[in-house]
Amino acid sequence: MKVTFYGVRGSIAAPGRDTVKYGGNTSCLLVEPDDEVVLIFDAGTGIRELGKLLESDSRDIYLLFSHHHWDHIQGLPFFKPIYQQGRTIYLLSNYMDKGSETTVLDQMIDPHFPITGAELLANIEVLPFDERGAVKIGSARVSSIPLNHPGGGSAYHVERANSTLAYITDNELSPPGEVKTSYAEWVEFVRGVDLLIHDAMYLDKELPQIHGWGHSLISQALQLGLDAEVKHMVLFHHDPSRTDLQLDQILADSREWMAQHTENTEVFLAAEGDSYQLTRSKSQIRSK
Repeated sequence: MKVTFYGVRGSIAAPGRDTVKYGGNTSCLLVEPDDEVVLIFDAGTGIRELGKLLESDSRDIYLLFSHHHWDHIQGLPFFKPIYQQGRTIYLLSNYMDKGSETTVLDQMIDPHFPITGAELLANIEVLPFDERGAVKIGSARVSSIPLNHPGGGSAYHVERANSTLAYITDNELSPPGEVKTSYAEWVEFVRGVDLLIHDAMYLDKELPQIHGWGHSLISQALQLGLDAEVKHMVLFHHDPSRTDLQLDQILADSREWMAQHTENTEVFLAAEGDSYQLTRSKSQIRSK
């Protein structure tokens, strides 16, 4: 299973000379469980560049949304495959209002966009989850669990015979209000995965200002990776104000913290263009 990052920021895109290394686009992740299907997690501004690559690709596309806040859908109108005649694109989301799957197209309406969702040429369908919150896509089984985030949303677990992945963004591991998924449930949901991608937007000192916003502290995400004994974890959904130098320091500090607690979990920081080839053999995971 191959995983490639196309957008790694939270809240709003952050282009500029200080964000070149890690990238400034909002959330978008390509997952290729096999040669038959394409899974895309979220449609932030990073999906525009991904669309250029997939324009000449004939595989069906499965678009899985964590939720429908702007930074996770705003790139969709610029995703070239939705304008291709005969292309099939499936929309998937869970743990939000019933029937909300197609609301991602509502942003394409006058006066906000010159082309409406009804005018798209691709065959766009909704693919539902079963009563257990799971769905089979190609050779992969995708399961979901509710996010602790305002308005709701889904985290995803992707499993193949030889690899596992968990994608959890916009999730508050210790929210002050209603808890949709407890910390113990998160640990079980990601236990032992080959790659955990988790929201790690804020520093401990920033907690008083952001508690209840639906995002996790970097320290909380690291603790989850440790407690769940994941093999590799990627810190994701960077605050748009973070510079490359600040993120370099966060990565160094995070690796030092993890090394003090275990030798079995490797820590990365999400960066646009990085790819990870997942197998059961730790020596074969790579980022570029």
